[in-house]
Amino acid sequence: MAHYNILLILVLALSLKAELPSNLESVPKVFSGLNHILNEEYDLAKQNLDFFRKKNPNSPLGDILFAGALIFEREHNHDFLEAKQIDSLLYIAQDSCEALINRNPDDFWNNYFLALTKTYQTYWKLFKSNYLDGFADGFYALNYFEKCLQIDSTFVEAKVVIGNYQYWSSVKTESLHWLPFIEDRRETGLTSLELALSEKFLHRDFALISLCYAYINEERYLASQKIASDLQKKYPNSSKIKSILARTYTNIEPQKAIKLYKELIKKYQIENLENPYKLIELKIRLAKVFYQNEKYDEVLLLCDEV
Repeated sequence: MAHYNILLILVLALSLKAELPSNLESVPKVFSGLNHILNEEYDLAKQNLDFFRKKNPNSPLGDILFAGALIFEREHNHDFLEAKQIDSLLYIAQDSCEALINRNPDDFWNNYFLALTKTYQTYWKLFKSNYLDGFADGFYALNYFEKCLQIDSTFVEAKVVIGNYQYWSSVKTESLHWLPFIEDRRETGLTSLELALSEKFLHRDFALISLCYAYINEERYLASQKIASDLQKKYPNSSKIKSILARTYTNIEPQKAIKLYKELIKKYQIENLENPYKLIELKIRLAKVFYQNEKYDEVLLLCDEV
């Protein structure tokens, strides 16, 4: 799970500003496509976003979001199929965005679309364990989000993205905070991340998912449980949200955690028989819950299966 927490540093950039450029067609397909991603309905997500992409061949947004749907599907299944297609879509989008910025460097949308492109490249490269290039892209993404905030100071998503980065980067460098040039920005970052609780922006749900992980890290389990329970009502098919609930209940109601982990294991046994990674991870987490509650026979059984 540490690997996934690294990915969380920039994943909030996958939110969208509520208003999109007026010259785009079929904008509702964008919103429905992203909702399908959160609900892990990837075929429907790709269908909607590919339709939008083909309707707007001159905009990089279609390539960016369609690549995003493929990336999230790969992350869900933990495989690297369609890697060339993802790389191609993102490089095409990057070239298009950079050309637009060269023509108008102070345009909000030009900077926003390049920030999104760099964010998806970050997520994809970190997923493939290409950390050096991934964090380099992440740095550029943050710079472009900061430029968006300079252009439009009311852009809440940028504040949340930057806060998310500040929080998780501080968590990951905690052992180095004694150095004068490494600042602990955890509290500042969490405050910005908590804007998702009160501010209304289109994909605040991405922010709320990351906030749940932050609350778990801060041992604020009831706060995480409340948010995750509300999200589960909206996205009942999401194994990611169910996993958050399981992690939260591990510390407050272990029997509920056991039930949720068993449900997740059953789901992945049906969906991902050819890839044991998720099953192994879930069984290890379930074994830890059993161990914490002194159910050692169940621990041994799961360890044998793994």
